[in-house]
Amino acid sequence: MSDYSIILKPVYSQTVLTPEGVQLPENWSLSWHQAATLEALCDPSIDVVFNTAMTGDGKSLAAYLPAMTNCTSTLAMYPTNELARDQEKQVQSYKNQFQPTKHDLQVYRLNAAILEDFIETTKLSSKQAALLNRAINSEILLTNPDIFHYIHDFRYLRRNKQGKGDNANKLFANIDNNYNLFIFDEFHIFSSPQITNVINAILLIKHTVPGKQFLFLSATPNELLQDFLSQAGLRYRVIDPVKQNAYKFSLNETSKSWRQISQPINLIFPQNIEPNIRSSYDWILNNAETTILKFFQTYPGSKGAIILNSIAAVKKLIPKFKALFEPLGLQVRENTGLTGETEKSRSVIEADLLLGTSTIDVGVDFRINFLVFEAADAGNFIQRFGRLGRHKDFEIYQAYALLPNFIIERLFERDLHPLQDGETYDRITFSQAIRDRYSSINDFRQYPQRWGGIQSTCVYSELLRLKHYYPEAAQNFGNDVQKALKISVNKKYGQIKHCQSEGKQKVIDEARNFRGSSQLDCAIYDDTNRNEPESARFKTYNLPSLISNFTFEWMEKPQFIQQAKQAGLLTTRFEKALCYLKLTGYREIREDWHFYHSGDISTIAKSSKVQVLKGLQVSTGINDVSKALYQRGLVCYISDCDRATLRAKLGLPIHFQAYSLSDRLNDRKPAYTIAFGQSALLLETLIWHWEPREDEGWIC
Repeated sequence: MSDYSIILKPVYSQTVLTPEGVQLPENWSLSWHQAATLEALCDPSIDVVFNTAMTGDGKSLAAYLPAMTNCTSTLAMYPTNELARDQEKQVQSYKNQFQPTKHDLQVYRLNAAILEDFIETTKLSSKQAALLNRAINSEILLTNPDIFHYIHDFRYLRRNKQGKGDNANKLFANIDNNYNLFIFDEFHIFSSPQITNVINAILLIKHTVPGKQFLFLSATPNELLQDFLSQAGLRYRVIDPVKQNAYKFSLNETSKSWRQISQPINLIFPQNIEPNIRSSYDWILNNAETTILKFFQTYPGSKGAIILNSIAAVKKLIPKFKALFEPLGLQVRENTGLTGETEKSRSVIEADLLLGTSTIDVGVDFRINFLVFEAADAGNFIQRFGRLGRHKDFEIYQAYALLPNFIIERLFERDLHPLQDGETYDRITFSQAIRDRYSSINDFRQYPQRWGGIQSTCVYSELLRLKHYYPEAAQNFGNDVQKALKISVNKKYGQIKHCQSEGKQKVIDEARNFRGSSQLDCAIYDDTNRNEPESARFKTYNLPSLISNFTFEWMEKPQFIQQAKQAGLLTTRFEKALCYLKLTGYREIREDWHFYHSGDISTIAKSSKVQVLKGLQVSTGINDVSKALYQRGLVCYISDCDRATLRAKLGLPIHFQAYSLSDRLNDRKPAYTIAFGQSALLLETLIWHWEPREDEGWIC
């Protein structure tokens, strides 16, 4: 049975006359969406702008045009460190080309590790002082939405256990005063908890430091976010080039003012890929020489990427491809969550073949003409496929989509299938076909009402204490957030008090986190890549993935901390790790294991409540790991439905933290599922609506 193959047409974006008063570099022109975004951001009646231009059509330039043409101070948030690093280079390039005349724009990038290093080198007293220093001295600050959230959740204040100390506005008001535009890039990758937290921050800013604007860059804007904005009375504008007919897929001699943003692409769908990690891995192994290496030999000068869901698969493939490619003078590099920062920054530039995971599929612009990729859902497919064809000067552009066989059947074989083997399609038609034929992923729409309002209520409480500074802010914020999320602040107060009375403050803390806490994160010393600098070998990684995919040895905490200090590292981020391990290798076959608890799991599951549970162990691995796990109280939710059934029935995302659980150590078919941290709150929300019951004190 032969593989299916289609051709994607090139894409052309409409350019427009330069807006009056805007000075562009020589021989530059703006796409329609860039000029429309600039116009919207110049309109003081607009609070929020969404730019939905296609991948590769210059959304970043649209975002930074106000800074480059009018020196608008800008705070930008990027979901991955790799994307922030990529965008820092892009902004510096804009600055060099536009050369803003009013004053020299200072550009700075900030994440948790950079923040700690900055505190150490400048001898500042706290994270609060460091954040204020960077904000005051940076006209353009690139960070992540996590730091933005924690600033607006009052995390960096100096207070005692009774809550006395800094006023809530000491940090957020000073930082927000310094910026006029707030950018959220690739925000579609987030779910309802992050959307809720960002709505809270926007409303906090609106009622304390008014007049700011917010720009969301995403080819697939989130409907839930737009609903919240409308319900809260925030005015927004969507810049949509598709609806404007600002894209073409062919040009004739009379066509003018169109710029090519994507090259034509040959896309192949290999058949017989099973819906498991091993099947894609095996296809890559079997085709490493006959398909992948052959492409590079046939088309010298090619650059390629393989983007997979599993770090372990990437790690196992790296030495195999190095053995094939490096004798021919071709460099093979990796870029995953376990790759050191030095290697990450160099790999995108230096690799002939780059193997990576989600660290490179979110917005990073790298020059390739060959792509092999997996896709967990429709958005993930469009995101990863969008890495290809963005740069000209290659002879051919080739992609292989490693999709499960049931998706291939829906696309090419079933009744009313949207694609035909050998045909040519435009990007809009093709993207819609992908969206229609992929299974829907749960968007956890009920979460804001059930759990998201907890953070809203905490913000409201802080505003009540700031009436001297903002007399009407608490009332206005409360009114808006209740309309947006459809919550009652008073009921949320009761929910918080009930949790606290049952000793479940950890549950409240989890609901206030941005991406959830790192309850199962282990500190690791990576001994598998001897080419990494010593300082880059100290990392964190979650326990379930370690057990499933890696081999490791136990390390005592003092030994680990001492080695990290000797490597010149600050060790703050390792202090609360679950345990300390040395990574020694990768499993060829994924380990079959489950969580184990000797207590009455049936009773806990029937309670349908989020728990803070001790006494968990794992069914395999080092005993010391189970001992460390056993002693820690973990925010979790237990379902009496097995993991596979639960995932299928609820449409859970691929990386959702839900694992098999049993009360028997040697159980081959565990009947229960346990979810941790934010995933526990999300799962509880779904099951509560799935099996509605009388609300006993809400959730605790």
